[in-house]
Amino acid sequence: MSRQPHLLQSLRLRDATLLVIGCIVGVGIFRTASPIASYVQSPALILLLWVIGGGVSLCGALCYAELAAMFPASGGDYVYLTKVYGRFAGFLFGWTKLFVERTGTIAILGFVFAEYFSRIVPATAPMVRLVAAGAILLLTAVNVAGIRWGTYVQNVFTVLKVAALGSLVVVGVRAFSAGSTVAIDWSLPPMDMPLLQSMGVAFVFVLWTFGGWTEAGYVAEEVKQPTRNVPRAIIGGVVFLTGLYLFVNWSYLLFVPMAELPDTPLVASRVMQSAFGSAGAAFIASMIACSAFGALNGYILTGGRILYALAKDHPLFGRLGTVHPAYHTPAKALWMNAAIAIALIFTKTFEQIMTYSTVVISVFFVMAVFSVITLRRTAPRLPRPYRAWGSPVTPILFCLVMIGFILDVCIKQPGEAAFGFLFLAVGLPLYALSEHERPRRGTR
Repeated sequence: MSRQPHLLQSLRLRDATLLVIGCIVGVGIFRTASPIASYVQSPALILLLWVIGGGVSLCGALCYAELAAMFPASGGDYVYLTKVYGRFAGFLFGWTKLFVERTGTIAILGFVFAEYFSRIVPATAPMVRLVAAGAILLLTAVNVAGIRWGTYVQNVFTVLKVAALGSLVVVGVRAFSAGSTVAIDWSLPPMDMPLLQSMGVAFVFVLWTFGGWTEAGYVAEEVKQPTRNVPRAIIGGVVFLTGLYLFVNWSYLLFVPMAELPDTPLVASRVMQSAFGSAGAAFIASMIACSAFGALNGYILTGGRILYALAKDHPLFGRLGTVHPAYHTPAKALWMNAAIAIALIFTKTFEQIMTYSTVVISVFFVMAVFSVITLRRTAPRLPRPYRAWGSPVTPILFCLVMIGFILDVCIKQPGEAAFGFLFLAVGLPLYALSEHERPRRGTR
């Protein structure tokens, strides 16, 4: 009997690390300085928020590294949640992540890429949507053609976006050395409750900009020596970007006065224009387009693996849990994600879906990280090629911060949060239907 097509173990540590970096660096770092400054007007506190954001993300990354080393299979969170909490929890996560949050992310990144691309090649509003859909189709085809093709695209565009962020840091260093920066008050303001609440809101933007460090876990089955390389990729990517993000925001503060920063949404463009004129602004716009394109590729690549893992376990999506016999990629899953994302672009619903689903996905993140503590108690003899440093302090710290974030969203945006859980509830009858199919068809 011929062997069934399977995923190929072809990604190296460098590839996995660049995937993590490429998915974290989307467009947030180029735009979040303005909304953060609208809540916190202290340069010192702004930089402190980025340090704390990197630290909290690292706490989560350490825990995901332990889980990825224990369960080195495609699917990431879906696999961990299914192993610890059962098929029901895994199905609800997969439903929400794929058909709501992940496809919404792909749609948003495609649209952002098209918007910045239209600044280079002018296009009408309908054309922007067509360009976004075209980018999604192109990158889906590339990733269907083979994991190496998707990885080549990812590596090239990750290097470009890191170079763009590096150029912002270099410009800041030059200005600082020449003494040609704006006057900055580095003193700390009195810490009172209103300021702490404002910092909490600003911290949401910081955490959002760090999002993406889970991505290497989704392709663990295709990484060489996954129990060793996946944890290194996750932790290395977070540590590297924490330092880079800190210096990029330092550069922003050197060029844009604190009073003007809240009203400067295109802060990266402002910095480069101050340094090099219109050519600098055009350069950074093209680099932001490249950054969005690279992140789009990364989320398409990993999103297909989540749906593939879900489909292998649940008959409702069973047709999508197959590997292409020639390309060794989850081709059907990749095309399904592309179809949903493009539908969101043309129905103009992707921003609403992202808002509604963020709080729900955060609940699953808390469950996954807390499972590190649970597994150490319930399965102490289970092999752990990597053990999260600082446990149980690091997982508890991450969970507390994320619970605070969830409560903050539920209090300040109760309608959006409720709608997100309504989306989650749609998965309940779907799970029942899938389980009804299971006795007759069996799982793959």
